Amino acid sequence: MNKKFFVAALSLLTLISIGSLRANAQSSCPNQEAFGVHTSLIADKNIQSQIEVTYFTTNDPNAFISEQAGLHRSASYVNLDAKQFVAQLKKLEGEGLARIKKQQSANPFLGDMAELNLERNAVNGDARTVNANWTSSNPSYLYGLDRETEVSVYKDAMSGDFYHLSLVSWFVNATANGGGSKTADLDADILLKPGQTAVFKLVSNNEVKRSGSVRSYVAITMRSVNNGSVASLARR
Repeated sequence: MNKKFFVAALSLLTLISIGSLRANAQSSCPNQEAFGVHTSLIADKNIQSQIEVTYFTTNDPNAFISEQAGLHRSASYVNLDAKQFVAQLKKLEGEGLARIKKQQSANPFLGDMAELNLERNAVNGDARTVNANWTSSNPSYLYGLDRETEVSVYKDAMSGDFYHLSLVSWFVNATANGGGSKTADLDADILLKPGQTAVFKLVSNNEVKRSGSVRSYVAITMRSVNNGSVASLARR
């Protein structure tokens, strides 16, 4: 099914020390196969995608995804036309109901992993980009991050006009002395076409505790594959 998607880990299933290695992070949760870790793919250097990640908050609890059935019972994901997403978010921003915290673009080849992270106090994409790396020998490499997110795009023979988008996002709780923890609270595999946006509401207990009544989102727009473009929130 073209609209089939899988979203796992809306509760806190994995707690990882900042100095941990990825392999070790999975050993405490053997019944969750590769939770928070996606299989490495062979990159296709002939096909390059353009993706855009937008971190934003809104004071409207029903924006994009309704909470009428309750916060933790509501869906955490919606698929929108990119132009529809841009128009809706700009409207909310103009009304003072939404705040764009950061926006980043990446151009990974199919199968490559792009890291698009949210820094502390990032506003409107002006913060310095931090390229966190699991293999870093420095245990404080996550200091300054609010969230660490990895995104990859790939395609198989069964997906037709759609591309697989694989997303893993960690809630980061880092302290000034380099300690703290990170929790994988969003692990999703969905299908997107160029010109579509996937909007995820972040509803883990840690995120809700940090944000309070303000709802936090991460939106992934697949802008193009090799050529073409769609509506963008990028400021000129």
